Amino acid sequence: MTWKDGKRWVYSITYDEGCQALLEHALPVHRRYGVPGHVALVASQIGAPRNVPGSSYDGMMILSKEEIHALVAEGWGVSCHSMTHAGVTPANAEYEVVQARKTLEEALAMPVTIFCVPGNNDGYPPAYAVAARAGYRAILTIYDDINTAETDLLRLARVPLHTEYPPPFYSAYDPYKRLHQAIDRGGWVIDYCHCPMPGKPIHPWKDCTLEQLEERFATVRRVGGDDVWVAEPNEVVAYLLAHR
Repeated sequence: MTWKDGKRWVYSITYDEGCQALLEHALPVHRRYGVPGHVALVASQIGAPRNVPGSSYDGMMILSKEEIHALVAEGWGVSCHSMTHAGVTPANAEYEVVQARKTLEEALAMPVTIFCVPGNNDGYPPAYAVAARAGYRAILTIYDDINTAETDLLRLARVPLHTEYPPPFYSAYDPYKRLHQAIDRGGWVIDYCHCPMPGKPIHPWKDCTLEQLEERFATVRRVGGDDVWVAEPNEVVAYLLAHR
């Protein structure tokens, strides 16, 4: 299968939480390289300081409805990152996955059809169990892999765009990560990070720096050339559903 407009492979990037600081730091880089972004939003925390005690991003201001709409007007997309960022379990899935979509759609006055698993992949099975009934068309996980045209849309893998991996690996940042695999297989890379900042990541295991973000985009454009479709995940999901 070729992708939209005959492209050979696809590149997307997502930002968990949707920190307001993206507007100052990441957005200008997106504009320079023509890369649309995507924010995974906690449904109960729009336009307010992040309230997840223990998180490296706790207390950071989250994008407002108006700011999110302005990003969407530039080609960005959104997904639901649960109601409270609690780990999804069979006991709370109705609230964290099903009700969260309704709450986020009401808060933003726009449809939300992708769910983004919070925390770790332990929450994926209970989220999967209710996602289709809740009206989601896709789920973003944190399995480090590429996707293909045949991938189950309710199990989309995302590549961590982080300064280093946690011990015992300590792997260095790689601007080429998964790109050549996607080129070879005609696949789809979905990067994820949180809120890249200049000089030093907020947390090296969860984020990259602003300079590394720019290096990643420059690498995607250089190795991808005319063969890469740079797209926001909702657009790719819609394309796949229309062509299956």
